Amino acid sequence: MNRQTKKALFLYLSVSGAITIVFYFSLLNIWQERIFDKFFINKSAPNNIIIFAIDNESLSKIGQWPWPRKVFSEGIKKLQSSKVIAVDVNFSEPSRFGKADDNFLASSISDSNAKIILPTQINEITGETLNSLPIFQSNSSKSVVNISLEDGVARKVQNYHGELLGFGATVAQQYKNDLFIPPEIRISYAGPAKTFLTFPFSDLLENKIPERIYENKIVMIGATAPDLHDFFQTPTGLLPGVEIHANIINTLLSQNFYSDLSSPISILIILLAGLLVGIIILKTKKLSSMVLFLIILLVGINLIAAILFSFKIIIPILYLNINIIAVSIILILFQYFSESKEKKFIHDSFKYYLSPNVIDELISNPKKLQLGGERKKLAIMFSDIRGFTSISETMTPEQLTHILNEYLTEMTDIVMEHNGLVDKYIGDAVMAFWGAPLPNPNQSTDSCKSAIRMIKVLKNLNEHWKLAGITHVLSIGVGINTGEAVVGNFGSKKRFNYTILGDEVNLASRLEGLNKAYGTEIIIAESTKLEIEHDPEIKFRELDFIRVKGKKNAIKIFEVMANPPSFEILDHFNKGRQFYNQGLWEEAIKEFSFGKNSDSPSKLFLERCEGFKLAHPLSWDGIYEFKTK
Repeated sequence: MNRQTKKALFLYLSVSGAITIVFYFSLLNIWQERIFDKFFINKSAPNNIIIFAIDNESLSKIGQWPWPRKVFSEGIKKLQSSKVIAVDVNFSEPSRFGKADDNFLASSISDSNAKIILPTQINEITGETLNSLPIFQSNSSKSVVNISLEDGVARKVQNYHGELLGFGATVAQQYKNDLFIPPEIRISYAGPAKTFLTFPFSDLLENKIPERIYENKIVMIGATAPDLHDFFQTPTGLLPGVEIHANIINTLLSQNFYSDLSSPISILIILLAGLLVGIIILKTKKLSSMVLFLIILLVGINLIAAILFSFKIIIPILYLNINIIAVSIILILFQYFSESKEKKFIHDSFKYYLSPNVIDELISNPKKLQLGGERKKLAIMFSDIRGFTSISETMTPEQLTHILNEYLTEMTDIVMEHNGLVDKYIGDAVMAFWGAPLPNPNQSTDSCKSAIRMIKVLKNLNEHWKLAGITHVLSIGVGINTGEAVVGNFGSKKRFNYTILGDEVNLASRLEGLNKAYGTEIIIAESTKLEIEHDPEIKFRELDFIRVKGKKNAIKIFEVMANPPSFEILDHFNKGRQFYNQGLWEEAIKEFSFGKNSDSPSKLFLERCEGFKLAHPLSWDGIYEFKTK
């Protein structure tokens, strides 16, 4: 696990851990409940619960509230075929119409075939109970009618209040014996107002409702008129208390209760969701792709939560959403700043060595830069000013600094313009390579064209310096080899260089030094020649077959000609080389003599042949062995 991944893991654990703590202590549950409120969908209401509403129509027909108890007495008498009658009206005070009025209702309750349920209210501050008058209690069941509110919304209900059951629980248990009653339930609302079959109470008294409608069913009597102020906010909208109790009864009768995931499972889901987001973000580079993924993930998770809610399974959706969003923001910012730091590192590491377009590509694709050592095929160049030490002794420090800086600036620009990397300056020498940190299929061609350009630009520099009063003419030798080398950051933890190592690097340096012997400007290895030979812009000739000091294997070397000699000279040189390889010294001398005055390689081979003619080498195989580096 690299350092970057460890930091990302720490951030993920910090964020998800914080969200988990918030979840564990239920600090955002109210807001989560508001999300669940949106998940309720309308369902078909059961036909075993009937509501007779004390509505505006009934008030206009029967009269001002409170009604005489005789009105309720007549209603109960008409509902004898029902199974349970739940009256959500508290008869805690004597009737204003006298004792006889109370007796009418008490008699109806006593004679009723249906089970009568009356409400009890508990003062939530003092704990005192408000019951119906004793005259009504002897043949009825009393139950707690209080509705619990969370931030003003009726979502859940307590079914046990000491020795008393809740209103809905009592009705459900009277309707269906041996019913399991949990201590607390989330109310499964069937829908908005009037989802249950509802009739005006006055219609019951006027015999407008057929008996089959309520026979063997639960009948509820309660206020729905706005002026009676018995309304509560619910997830499905504003409902009268009697309808809330109807929903409670329906929930208990269905025995299909909402179930929250256990805390360990919820915490595991929260952590896994954050981990998934973290992995995707770290694997994704484009911000647009990250945002699209997050949108899809959030929509998907909320859709799944809504579907599970419809199956009565509750997952911690708010905490999931917060964790996903928080982890996303933190890791996106972390990745942004990390990439900015990485881009700055790449830019600062290579700005003096690579062309801007190559740096831009590295910044766009930092994976292409593998630091720490990697074997790659490269084109390697060494260039050196001929006789610079002796020249520098004749210059003032100011002149030397000016010339060298101007020269190195021009040479560096040429390398970078040809997609190369300037590795280092070794005094007046320049070391450069192609093919890293980015692959370059034209690395050998680019290196040779760079060398040709360096020769031509140096000529212009000499003319420029001559006008400035500097009479010394500088010349350079360039050696190029193509082969595998180890490339990467080498050095200490505090100071390192992006450079290359290996035998192929050493060979390139040796080739540069051979220019002194041949009087040439650019010498390349055969490996380089094989990659440039089809480029018409690069003129070259086979120069020699040699074995450098310290190496067992012989190599062919070639000259890249920035200023090619005439065709005739090249033709005689090539013929001379053929005779030379065969050990035919007289014939070779004749051919090399043609260009001896204007072509340095011809002059060198002429001198060799004259020497070999006098002292013929033993077992000649055409390979010339250098005794010095």
